[in-house]
Amino acid sequence: MITEQRKFFLILIALAVMGLVFGCGSGKKEGETRTSTVVLPSANGNLQSKITGVSVNGAPVVTFTLYDQDGKPLDPNTFVKQVSEGGSGGSIRFTIAQLGTDDNYKNYILNSAAQPTFDSGGAFATVEPGVYTYTFKSDITSNPMYDPSLTQTVGAQIERDVTTSAGTSFQQAVNPYLDFRPNGQPVTMTREIVSISACNECHYRLGMHGGGRRDVALCILCHNPGVVDPDTGNSIDFKSLIHKIHMGKELPSNIAGGDYTIVGYQGSVHSYADVTFPFMSGDSFINGTPVDCVKCHQKGKDLMGNDYGKNVDLWKEAPSMAACTSCHDLLTFDGSTSIDIKNGAQTITVTAKNHPGGQFPNDEHCAGCHPDSGKEYGISIPGAHTIIERSSVFTGINFKIISVTNALPGKAPTVTFEATDNSGNPLDPAAAGTSFNLKLGYPTTDYTNDGMGNYGQPLSQPLAGATANGDGTYTITFSTPIPAKATGVGVIGLEGRKTYTISSYERGTEDVEVGGQAVQYYFDLSDGSQVTDPSLQRRKVVDVQKCIGCHGRLSLHGANRVNSVQECVICHNPNATDRSQRPADPRAAVDGLAERPIDFKRMIHKIHTGADLSNKPYIIYGYHGSVNDFSDVTYPQNRMHCLGCHFEGTFGLPLPDVVTGTTVSTGQIANQGSDNTRIPPMTSVCTSCHDSSAVLNHTDSKVVGGIETCLQCHRDGLLLGPSFVHQGDYLFP
Repeated sequence: MITEQRKFFLILIALAVMGLVFGCGSGKKEGETRTSTVVLPSANGNLQSKITGVSVNGAPVVTFTLYDQDGKPLDPNTFVKQVSEGGSGGSIRFTIAQLGTDDNYKNYILNSAAQPTFDSGGAFATVEPGVYTYTFKSDITSNPMYDPSLTQTVGAQIERDVTTSAGTSFQQAVNPYLDFRPNGQPVTMTREIVSISACNECHYRLGMHGGGRRDVALCILCHNPGVVDPDTGNSIDFKSLIHKIHMGKELPSNIAGGDYTIVGYQGSVHSYADVTFPFMSGDSFINGTPVDCVKCHQKGKDLMGNDYGKNVDLWKEAPSMAACTSCHDLLTFDGSTSIDIKNGAQTITVTAKNHPGGQFPNDEHCAGCHPDSGKEYGISIPGAHTIIERSSVFTGINFKIISVTNALPGKAPTVTFEATDNSGNPLDPAAAGTSFNLKLGYPTTDYTNDGMGNYGQPLSQPLAGATANGDGTYTITFSTPIPAKATGVGVIGLEGRKTYTISSYERGTEDVEVGGQAVQYYFDLSDGSQVTDPSLQRRKVVDVQKCIGCHGRLSLHGANRVNSVQECVICHNPNATDRSQRPADPRAAVDGLAERPIDFKRMIHKIHTGADLSNKPYIIYGYHGSVNDFSDVTYPQNRMHCLGCHFEGTFGLPLPDVVTGTTVSTGQIANQGSDNTRIPPMTSVCTSCHDSSAVLNHTDSKVVGGIETCLQCHRDGLLLGPSFVHQGDYLFP
């Protein structure tokens, strides 16, 4: 990853270039249209390739197509340097593996360390422009394992670097593959367990080994059972490797002091002991673990858009010791009471956990006890991986605000609402284990909540005292009136959770809290009427479905606020800090601060930058005074891809005029923002990720008399504008 310092130097170089283009000391006013603009990349598409046939008579002969992003043929013999495209460094490599009767691949092409690799020394030939052949140098038919009746898969790694007219370089890559049987019979056996489209829900465009290997269909041809990292001895079999990586901090051996490490591409050392998996659940036992097997094991598409996932149910249909111990890696099946784990060159002996069902020499009896179906929280494979939010235990919480009256400045609003389970049965807000609440904030242009709760917080109204109306609905009046000075459009949010009891074979009986999706009701403070026009409601910047794509369920503050960014921003507004949750003596705070901003636009960027922040620790005091250190968060894609979270068109500069600067010090008056010390809005957003001292010094120098001058260089359409610098599609086609 590019360091912050390197980024800053690149910015300085770009600024120098812009000085030559636009002239230093320009008389143009901030926000005025310039006559010169940067030409955005034209070659932002990808290579196009498909393997159309394979024949085997000794050395395999592969027939394939190859075109550039505009459909022009690319000759493999001149592909290494395509001068007309302004690129260089292209490569085309093929490998081939056989799918055995054990549902696992074994590659024919091995290097000197007995690891799968790509064929080298073969020959390309032209059939016609755009259609070519590659003849392997390796004769696979002489390999003792070769069986022409079994499925064989040829896969390719085709990549090149492209330089655009704007001088930006990026990589194009495609991984065509083809399943076939040399005896000419139809393919009946495949191994399509994980789709790359499922991976890319979090990773956007996964690219490994220098970025050119992007499809699971290619990965599994080399990451075979029995293959190990020669430097660490760790298995790099796909199921073991991927499970261990995604367990990360929660991998038992890492918790016990180990450090799961792989030495990979060009000798790079990758420790995965700090990986933070983003899964969210009200069940703290599974929170932050890849327990949701179908998150990855789901039908989807390959990178060429073809259906992929014929065998996605193998995760539960074919249990094995290797698969189970890839996550539960201190579990032993031979009665061993200890196990050796590694942390670099150090070997640590730790206590093992014996398999509760007894000792077994192989996988023969696994499915007998752990079948592919069974009761929730039982010992079947799906049962052991039960997600409470999708189980029968959670019967659902569905909120609706039916009406609001008296929603005027100086008045206490009365709210009629309902909460039902998934069968339509009313939920009593006063029932034991139930916590439903209303939040009232204003104005929707950018919540400040002046005159209400301290430190930017909205009015809060618990619903346990609501009056039942006899028809399944309830009514309650806020105990605190809306501030008399309130103007604009306000919001009332309805949120809450219930306690559910689970009974697990492993953990016994436990109470778990699960929430329902929060809902909002907008109203005009001038007359109290409901506002349904989206343009008058709080702007939508983050697509919650993208949050859910990674997190499974956006569930925070004791599983109370669920799947609604529009609810989050009522509290996480520009006036909000964590001061009320911090110790009375600021010196007792872990990070030495009296308060920290919890403004959504700043906080979320910092959380997702996490381990890549320059200024750490990044700590927020939160729910029930909890100390939340986000300094170790690992983000699964490139943060320059703003569309990973944002709606299209919501992350450029300039920011909307209504965006307010972020409070860093509350001042003397806790419940309003007139004396708050703020970071200007553009500076707040940009330095939430780019927080090195060099960048902070730069941004400080660009705030003149309280006015940000950022737009002179960083508005959309210029070389350093977010729409260019953060345009993920041209960086990762």
